[in-house]
Amino acid sequence: MVQTIPQEFWRRGYKNQLCVDFSSVVVETMSERDTDTKGIDWKQADVRQMDLIPSDSVDIAFDKGTLDAMIHGSPWDPPDEVLNNTGRYIREVYRVLKSDATFLYITYRQPHFIKPLLECEGVVWDIQVDILGGADGSFDYHGFVLKKLSPPVPASTERETQKADSG
Repeated sequence: MVQTIPQEFWRRGYKNQLCVDFSSVVVETMSERDTDTKGIDWKQADVRQMDLIPSDSVDIAFDKGTLDAMIHGSPWDPPDEVLNNTGRYIREVYRVLKSDATFLYITYRQPHFIKPLLECEGVVWDIQVDILGGADGSFDYHGFVLKKLSPPVPASTERETQKADSG
């Protein structure tokens, strides 16, 4: 049997996984396939609105293809639909991640086109990029490691907090 990414993660010690897909067919097929593997749970959801996942509850999120499937048009000037969909998705990933948690993203797309999408409004990441593969004329694959950082406190709120503390 061919190993899936969740099965490989499970084999490496990640025994509590929630896998999300928008396709009921994929969720049903993979749920059946992983029936005997305790700790891999498949749910159908729109990744742009994952109400079934509480805020600040996920240690690691992984993407290999979901964000890429939302991207079309010119990489230099993405259409509004791309900016909207990718922004909603990235903000949802950010919302469900615990503070200091990590989002792993694998893509063949060039980092200079992807970083602006990952750095959308409402998120703050520490981003590292590694080249994972590609040789002999093939495209490089890139691994993005995004560490969730706390959003900065607005200056006006910080001043109000300081006044309250000193008063």
